Amino acid sequence: MARQLRLLLSVFVSGAVVMALELLGSRLLAPVFGNSIFVWGSLIGVVLAALSTGYYLGGKVADLKPDFQVLSTVIFVAGLLVMGLPALAPPLFDWIVKLSIGDRYSPLLATVALLGLPSVLLGMVSPFAIRLAAKSFEQLGKASGNLYALSTLGSIVGTFLTVFVLIPEFGVNKIILSLGVTLLVVAFLGLGFRMKVFILLLLLVLPLAAPYMVSRRLTVAAYTLALGDTIYETDTPYHHLIVADAYDPVHQSTVRYLILDDNLHSAMDLKNPNRTVFEYTDYFNLGFLLSSNVTRVLFIGGGGFTGPKAFLNDYPNVSVYVAEIDPEVIRVAEEYFAVNASNPRLHIYNEDGRIFLQENPQKYDLMVLDAYSKSYVPFHLMTTEFFDEVASHLTSGGSVISNLIAGTSGGQAQLLMAEVRTMSTVFPNVYIFAVKGADYQDPQNVIILGTLLPNHLTKVDFTNLAANTATPKIPANYVKNYFILDTSNAPVLTDDYAPVENLLNPLTGQNLTSDNQSTINWNEVETLTAAVSVIAVVFLVLVKKRVF
Repeated sequence: MARQLRLLLSVFVSGAVVMALELLGSRLLAPVFGNSIFVWGSLIGVVLAALSTGYYLGGKVADLKPDFQVLSTVIFVAGLLVMGLPALAPPLFDWIVKLSIGDRYSPLLATVALLGLPSVLLGMVSPFAIRLAAKSFEQLGKASGNLYALSTLGSIVGTFLTVFVLIPEFGVNKIILSLGVTLLVVAFLGLGFRMKVFILLLLLVLPLAAPYMVSRRLTVAAYTLALGDTIYETDTPYHHLIVADAYDPVHQSTVRYLILDDNLHSAMDLKNPNRTVFEYTDYFNLGFLLSSNVTRVLFIGGGGFTGPKAFLNDYPNVSVYVAEIDPEVIRVAEEYFAVNASNPRLHIYNEDGRIFLQENPQKYDLMVLDAYSKSYVPFHLMTTEFFDEVASHLTSGGSVISNLIAGTSGGQAQLLMAEVRTMSTVFPNVYIFAVKGADYQDPQNVIILGTLLPNHLTKVDFTNLAANTATPKIPANYVKNYFILDTSNAPVLTDDYAPVENLLNPLTGQNLTSDNQSTINWNEVETLTAAVSVIAVVFLVLVKKRVF
């Protein structure tokens, strides 16, 4: 009976751990490779392929040696590999980035290298357990059905436990280490005396090694070295969040940065909190050039609340509303970025921006969309249906400002052109401002201003408005960056068709399709061909040796 319970526990825990690893893998990959469809496609595909391989190998090994100690050894090795993932990930990702094998395939290779072998070993557990259970169950069908149901139940528990309990409460590295230890404990129950002694010694040494195994990720370390001191670090339901302080020698003051995954989102000068650190935030004032009666402003995306705080400081008659989806970002903004939540003119809502608009009928004079980053574009905030919702919540003559990171010409401008054309289907007039100038070659902050006002303005009109307005943060040299972009060939993004991942490079912030990528990338083809060739040779050798 005890042996049967250990068998059931092994199946349940293995099912739970494999799903937890798949979800946690996204948190390991996000700081380096983004959080795009390519990352999630890699995670799902690699884990499924690994499990399929594990099912095959598990059944084959079980027929050769149906021994519970062999199964426990498989789980033990899987536990060791899982425990090593936090230490292996940074150098592994660094190596993959340096390979330059292509932006779509880098997360695929990273997932194979990181999760492939542990997932194969965990996949071996169920068929191996079925072979062992067949000795004590009268019918093989009943044994397989019960054990696969138990494995699936474990996967369900692992999924919900990881998403709703573990990630919100604990750091990813600590969770992964705990999963590894859990596998070791389960394996311990079925191992022989010598292996049990070895594991006990390992557990005695582990506390000494643990601090090195939970070392920070590649980009975390890079930011820490580049920026200075890490003040706070955590995993939220949506991001890996860091607050870091660094000295600014130009202004002779310390600047505090908010880093979400691999992106700098906000910055605040601790000596002069009202100073603009990131120039693009000043462009949020463009809406005040078009209307002198702006009293209600909605920000979708809070970050460090740079824009909302500036509006509250510069415009005494303005009330600011902020919809921020990440509750930890809100808390961190209040604790580390001087956000006064008790200000009667500041209203903060922990909600997705689109859902917030759907649930609240209130109208606004100006909206600011600051929820995009260089590695992640929430497509549901870029579609025609979304901008219809935005327009319905604007007062007559109201405006919306969207901050986007994109190029301004050629293939790098495809994402920008798609959003401008999409906004143009809703707003009578749409204007574009490149913060670093339209001639700047690399991706940059591009401000898109859409307004319900019918009269079209030119670059000269904006320059005159800036010169004759009381708005202090829109000098004429800012609006000179107004430029026109031909969007006639760009797609209109809808809820049904919004291929933003095809327009944005999730690794570098540049577009996937550029002028010099219109032809086949032979370097990538050669790399993939070489990889496939190696796999084929290994497979043929194994067949010849009658391993299969």
